[in-house]
Amino acid sequence: MYFQWRSTPYGIIRISCEGLYNFADRTIKSKLRLYSVTLSPFALESESKTESDSAGLSIVFIDEENLQDQTRDKIKSHYEAVLKPMGIISEVIWAAPDKGIAHILQNSWTWAGIAACAAIITTAGFEGFFWTAFWGSAAWFAAKALALITRFFRGA
Repeated sequence: MYFQWRSTPYGIIRISCEGLYNFADRTIKSKLRLYSVTLSPFALESESKTESDSAGLSIVFIDEENLQDQTRDKIKSHYEAVLKPMGIISEVIWAAPDKGIAHILQNSWTWAGIAACAAIITTAGFEGFFWTAFWGSAAWFAAKALALITRFFRGA
């Protein structure tokens, strides 16, 4: 998909949505997760109001690290410095990660686990469910212990 960047007497200049996304994603060194990039036309707030078809780039990041305000300001000023010469005004928006029960219920593995438990209870009863859960948990802990022991001896 392409965003309209500018209208000129010679035609319309468009920018690739994927290109903007890749640009915003690759220029950040932190572990931020890029959520979206949008380009929207709005007027420049400058002395010359004749340039009404400038563009504003909105960049939305999911901040999982709770960055300090200094780091956020540094990221924002980086985008402003890079995009201003091209006539694009940048706006960096910070969003909190989605945590909680709603996030868990949207996971397909959660629903697969619920369906598997319901199937075991229906076919084998509660006693069969208990023993299946018991031996499944025991196998999981045994696999974790084996992986830990293997990693320990490999590193020694």
